[in-house]
Amino acid sequence: MGKREDIIEATKELLWQKGYEATSPRDIQDRSHAGQGSFYHHFLSKQALARVAIDEMVDERIADFEAAMRRPESFGERLISYLAQNKRPMLGCRIGRLVWDAAIESDELREPMNRYFKHLEKRLIQILKAEQADGHIKLKMPAEQITLLIIASVQGGFAVSRAMKTARTADLRVALQSLLALALEN
Repeated sequence: MGKREDIIEATKELLWQKGYEATSPRDIQDRSHAGQGSFYHHFLSKQALARVAIDEMVDERIADFEAAMRRPESFGERLISYLAQNKRPMLGCRIGRLVWDAAIESDELREPMNRYFKHLEKRLIQILKAEQADGHIKLKMPAEQITLLIIASVQGGFAVSRAMKTARTADLRVALQSLLALALEN
């Protein structure tokens, strides 16, 4: 891995741990073992670097989501497997955690997160409708409402874990399964 990639990887980790506002260029340089000259050789600003890092994080999480949705399991099991990919729930969702940073008012930094949540929303709706069309499930409410409840539950579950300083992964899994039981018939 080259120095540019080291800087990006360090930034991705720090954004997840500390958020955008609390991460300084010095933090990134220290974590990546890059000097200030190397940092600014590869990126014009912290914001430019953050955009690249967030874009990569979004692409990775979308790929992880799609891989989980291709598994030969029920919709609920696939959803739980995607949720289980986060081995550090106290840090929250790698993408959702960033939406609370004030810097996200910048369209440049907000756009990748918008792309992530739009992708999840669109794909979950498609998957739910396809599952129903194939006779695997029956929706008790519109797919759009189920999707919003799923996304809000997952993001809220990570927020509660973070606020309470207690990993609530098992509770979130049960809550998500209960939500699906209310919204779907198998």
